[in-house]
Amino acid sequence: MKSVHFVSAWAAVVAMITASVSMAGTPPNPKDLTQGSWELQLDKSHFCRNPPQKSHREIFDAGWGLISVHWTGIDGKGNPMDIHYVYNYNGEKYPSGIDRPANESITYKLVSPSRVEFKHWSKDDKLTQDLVRTVSADGQTMTQTTKFIGGKDEKKECSDYQVFQRQ
Repeated sequence: MKSVHFVSAWAAVVAMITASVSMAGTPPNPKDLTQGSWELQLDKSHFCRNPPQKSHREIFDAGWGLISVHWTGIDGKGNPMDIHYVYNYNGEKYPSGIDRPANESITYKLVSPSRVEFKHWSKDDKLTQDLVRTVSADGQTMTQTTKFIGGKDEKKECSDYQVFQRQ
């Protein structure tokens, strides 16, 4: 009799673990797989400028056609990051942050459920960054490539490659 209860209890524990693992990795919006909770994998990423020590993104549908991003972490100098921004896939320019005065604007395009392309623009309407986010076929890994175009302070072009794991 004890073995039957043990097997039943064990089966219930395995079922709960399986359900929680599968739910944790499920994309929240099949039309935009970049939405969700993402943790930067520093060991799989490459940075040409000031790599962060930690980076986490919460990307979600805020309603009214807007996507909201809450970006937190620790920058390369050890300072906390807490950045908020919103955007729409309509190709119009949106400020690079809503919690402080923005130095740049960004345009976004949803190319497919697993690919978003976006560009940063200076106040004088010059392209400063060209970015692409792609989500893997299983929906668990997001990569972001950033091509820095240069500017007044940055003469050299370079590219970042960031790898995020769905949380």
